[in-house]
Amino acid sequence: MATDRSWRWIAWLILGIGLLILIGGLALGWASLRHVLYGERADGEVVEIRRDGDMYAPVVRFRLRDGETREVTDLASGAPDFARGDNVTILYMSGDPEDFRIDTFRRLWESAIYVTVFAGFWLMFGAVAWGLSRGMDLFVLGERAFATIAAGAALVGAAALWTTIDLYSRGARAEGTVVEIRETRRIEQEETTRPDGREVRRDVERVSYTPVVRFNAPGGREIEFHGAGGSGTAFVMGQRVTVIYDPANPIRARIVTFQDLWLPAAVAFAVVGVFGGAVAASRRMRRPAPQGIS
Repeated sequence: MATDRSWRWIAWLILGIGLLILIGGLALGWASLRHVLYGERADGEVVEIRRDGDMYAPVVRFRLRDGETREVTDLASGAPDFARGDNVTILYMSGDPEDFRIDTFRRLWESAIYVTVFAGFWLMFGAVAWGLSRGMDLFVLGERAFATIAAGAALVGAAALWTTIDLYSRGARAEGTVVEIRETRRIEQEETTRPDGREVRRDVERVSYTPVVRFNAPGGREIEFHGAGGSGTAFVMGQRVTVIYDPANPIRARIVTFQDLWLPAAVAFAVVGVFGGAVAASRRMRRPAPQGIS
């Protein structure tokens, strides 16, 4: 079968980029695994949530094996994943206590997983380009790519649904207050057609709004978390809202609305329906027509 050299070079380029990103994801994973396997463990307490602009960094105090007390600041994130007073486990290297990790799934593995999944998309598209270079049927390649996306979305949807059901069934409710509507602005390019028929690209500013909610957990602890963001907002500052939260980990909280509780799973399963339906439709189109009875 003839080989398309241009597609082969494109495939090598995409696969190379995907492999570099994958190496980065594995490096992040190894850095966390090194702390899990070889790090010292210590009980710590979140003594402050340090805010710098739109970022939140937890400040943790813990005691070394020799009794010395250390106070360290972890990496900042766009939404708080700890609250002041949280008890956490610190994993630190005995030779350098400043080299540490907070022992939670999110802090240990989330970045590595995101980067590795991103690499997986590059490798998938590289595999499609490689298949085209070998003369494979475009419909078959598309079906495999779409099926992979649908399977990944199904896993994400199942995880999101399980998390929501778990929180909804076991969580406690409280009354919270919207203390801020955070605006996030970004510039995107879009194509538009002018009256004379010419297509031009222009910069468009997109704004998303995220409600910041504060409530009191048992013991008088003040918890602040972010609701789901979007291009519009149904909330105003000072509005009272119903909050559902995990009593064992109050920062794991959501506003009791469809958007905050159920929309992530609904979107994931919608992706499953679109891409899975495209695969099913493609297979029906390629199915040989039944032969007439002679």
